[in-house]
Amino acid sequence: MMGTKHRSSHVNGSIKSSSSLRSSSKSFQAKMDLMSERLYDVVKSGSMVKRAQNKKRFTPVNYKHRWFELTKRTFSYFDVENVERRRERGRIHLKGVRLVEEATVSGEGGDPFAPDGYPFQVGYCEISSSANSHQVENGGGGGIEGQQSGRAVPQYTLYVIANSEKERSEWIRAIRQVCEDSNTPKSYRYHPGLWSGKKWSCCKGLSRSTFGCRAAAHWREANNNPSNGSSPAQNSTRSISPNSSTTNSQFSLQHNSSGSLGGGVGGGLGGGGSLGLGGGGGGGGSCTPTSLQPQSSLTTFKQSPTLLNGNGTLLDANMPGGIPTPGTPNSKAKDNSHFVKLVVALYPFKAIEGGDLSLEKNAEYEVIDDSQEHWWKVKDALGNVGYIPSNYVKPKALLGLERYEWYVGDMSRQRAESLLKQGDKEGCFVVRKSSTKGLYTLSLHTKVPQSHVKHYHIKQNARCEYYLSEKHCCETIPDLINYHRHNSGGLACRLKSSPCDRPVPPTAGLSHDKWEIHPMELMLMEELGSGQFGVVRRGKWRGSIDTAVKMMKEGTMSEDDFIEEAKVMTKLQHPNLVQLYGVCSKHRPIYIVTEYMKHGSLLNYLRRHEKTLIGNMGLLLDMCIQVSKGMTYLERHNYIHRDLAARNCLVGSENVVKVADFGLARYVLDDQYTSSGGTKFPIKWAPPEVLNYTRFSSKSDVWAYGVLMWEIFTCGKMPYGRLKNTEVVERVQRGIILEKPKSCAKEIYDVMKLCWSHGPEERPAFRVLMDQLALVAQTLTD
Repeated sequence: MMGTKHRSSHVNGSIKSSSSLRSSSKSFQAKMDLMSERLYDVVKSGSMVKRAQNKKRFTPVNYKHRWFELTKRTFSYFDVENVERRRERGRIHLKGVRLVEEATVSGEGGDPFAPDGYPFQVGYCEISSSANSHQVENGGGGGIEGQQSGRAVPQYTLYVIANSEKERSEWIRAIRQVCEDSNTPKSYRYHPGLWSGKKWSCCKGLSRSTFGCRAAAHWREANNNPSNGSSPAQNSTRSISPNSSTTNSQFSLQHNSSGSLGGGVGGGLGGGGSLGLGGGGGGGGSCTPTSLQPQSSLTTFKQSPTLLNGNGTLLDANMPGGIPTPGTPNSKAKDNSHFVKLVVALYPFKAIEGGDLSLEKNAEYEVIDDSQEHWWKVKDALGNVGYIPSNYVKPKALLGLERYEWYVGDMSRQRAESLLKQGDKEGCFVVRKSSTKGLYTLSLHTKVPQSHVKHYHIKQNARCEYYLSEKHCCETIPDLINYHRHNSGGLACRLKSSPCDRPVPPTAGLSHDKWEIHPMELMLMEELGSGQFGVVRRGKWRGSIDTAVKMMKEGTMSEDDFIEEAKVMTKLQHPNLVQLYGVCSKHRPIYIVTEYMKHGSLLNYLRRHEKTLIGNMGLLLDMCIQVSKGMTYLERHNYIHRDLAARNCLVGSENVVKVADFGLARYVLDDQYTSSGGTKFPIKWAPPEVLNYTRFSSKSDVWAYGVLMWEIFTCGKMPYGRLKNTEVVERVQRGIILEKPKSCAKEIYDVMKLCWSHGPEERPAFRVLMDQLALVAQTLTD
C-alpha cells in the first residue's frame, strides 16, 4: 500500500510538473509571438479613444485613451503613459476581422457619455489556436458570422474614436487594405449605432440579434475610391434561380432550400444553411470564403446585400419592417439609392466672401464635399450651394444634447459657476460634461439660503433611466430637464432658464481657402498692447468679425519663412488655441490677423485680478487644464510652441484661456531673448537641453508649461524673481527648481515637478498631463 501510495504521489507530481511546464511553455510561446509580431513593420499608429467592449455582462462602459498600432497581422492597443514601455492592452487578429465601418456612438439613442470625436467600428471574431489560415471560428454573441466545427466563438465589436474625420478615414482604409489579403469572410450588413441594453440606436431594433440595418462597404471598391468612404450601399431587389451564380455587383450566395439562414440571423433564423450573416446567436451554418467573398468585378454602384427566400428570390434586407419571415411574399423595397449626409447648423454663419453659404441655426444642410477638414461644401433647402465652416455644424445622426441651449459641453465647474453668477438669476442652469468621465452635471444657480451655484450629477438606474432624485426618473436627459422646469423634485429650486446663446467659435480662416487678407478689408481700432513683434490693435474684418491685428515691426522676423508657415497655421483649430485668420503680406509692415480675445493676455489678467483669483484654486487649475488641452492638440500635430508662457496666452469671455503665438518664436530676428551663446529663447522658461544645445521639442514645451503653471498659481509673478539670466541657467543646470506657490496644493505642485524632470524623456506628454490635472481637479473640487 505504501508503495502504491508513493507511486501515486509520484505520478501526480509528474502530472503537476508537466502541467506547469506546459503552462510555462505557453507563456514563453506567447511572449515569443509578441516579439515576433513586433518585428513586422507597423503600417499605421496613433493615439485614439477606445470604448470598453463589455465582453463580460456587468462590466462598466468607459472610454480610455489608447495607443493603436496596425501591423500586417494585428490591430493592437496599448497604454499611452510610457512610450518606451507601453503595455499591450488587447489585440485583434486581422484574419478575424469581418467589417470596418464608420459608427455612431452618441446622438439620439446612443451613449450620452461618449466623448466628442469621429468613431468607427471593427467587427471581429476571436481566433482559436485550432483555426487555420482559411477558416476562422466565428459566430454567436454579436452575430455577424455563423459557427464552425460545431463550436460558437463570440462576435465582438471594437469602437474607436478618432480625432478628426480625416484620421478616421485613413484608419478605415488602412485596416481594410491590410485585411484584403486575408481569405476570411466579410460581413454584408452591420449596425452603425450602439446597443443600449434595450434597443439599437440606429434602427430601434429591440433584439440584440436584430439583423444589421445598413449595408457594409465593398472593401476593395471602397479602398480604390476613397470618396466612397463607408457610405451605405444602394439597395437591390431581383429574382434569380436558386442555383444561379450572380455576376458583377452581385454576390455568389449558396441557396438554403429550407428558406432559413445559417449562421444565426437571430430569433430562430438558424439552421443548416451556409449564409452566416447578421445579428447572431442563431444556427449552425458555416461561412466560407467561397460563399461570402464578392466577385472580383464590381460595378460603380454598390448593391445592397440581398437574401434568398425559399423561392429563390433575393430579398432586400432594408425593406420596411426588416426581413420578411421565410415563405411570406416579398414587399416593395425601400430605395436608399440617394443616401446623403445631413448636418444641422449649431450656430448662424453669415457668408461674406463669394462661394460661401450662410447658415441658419438648427437648419439642415446636405453635404456635397467634406474632403477638406475645416470647410465643407453643402446645399441648403433652397438648392443654394456653397462652403461653410465645418465646426459650425454637426452630422444629424450624431446630434445629441448640442441642439439644446442649456447644454455647454466641456465647460468646467469653475467656468459654469462664473457664467451663472453673472446674471444672478434664480433657477438659471446649464448641463455640462462632468469632470468624472462618462457623467453629466447639472449646474444650478439658487438664492436659497444665499446666492450660490449647486452641482448635481445626472445618474442612471438599472433601467437606463436618468434621474437627479431617484423618485423622479426619465428616459432621456431632455425629458428630465423638462420635468424639473415644472417641479423642483429635490433640487434647490425649479429650472427656469439658461444663461444665453453659446459663444460662436472662430473659423479656420475668414473664408474658404482664404489666408491672404487685403488691408482695405480691415478697419483698425484701439491699441490693445505691444510686444516683441510690434503693436497689436483691435480690428474688424469687413465690418463684421472682431479681430486682433499684429502690426509687425520690420526687421523683427524672417518674413518669407513665416508667410509660408502661415498657410499651415490657419488650418490649426482648437477651442484652446487662438485662431489665426490670415496675414496681410502684400505690403509692409506685415499684419497678422487673429481671433480677438476680450480680456487680453493671461499674464495681465492674473495680475489685474489677483485679489479674487489667488484663493480660487479651482479656477486657477481650470486655466492650467485649458492650456494643456491646447498644447495636447499642438503635440498631436507635431507642432512645437517654443515660447509657452502666460504672456503668450489670452483670456476671452467666460474665462476661456487660449494659447497664442505658437511657432512664432522660430522667426524672431531681434535680440530680446538672445543668450550669451547667441541663441534666441526665453531663458526663464527653458529646460537644460535648450540652454545647453538649443534642442527644442514638445518636451521642452512641457518644461515651459510647468513654469506657466507656476505663473498662474502665483498670479503672474516673475519666475526666479530678480535673478539674472546667467544665474537662472546655473540653477537649472544644478537641478534647482521653482518653489511651491503658497496657494498651490501639493498634488498640483507634484505635476509641476514632473514637468521639470531633468531629462526630456522623463517628462510626461501633454496628453498625460491633461488627464492627470483633470483627475486632480475631480479630487479637489467635485
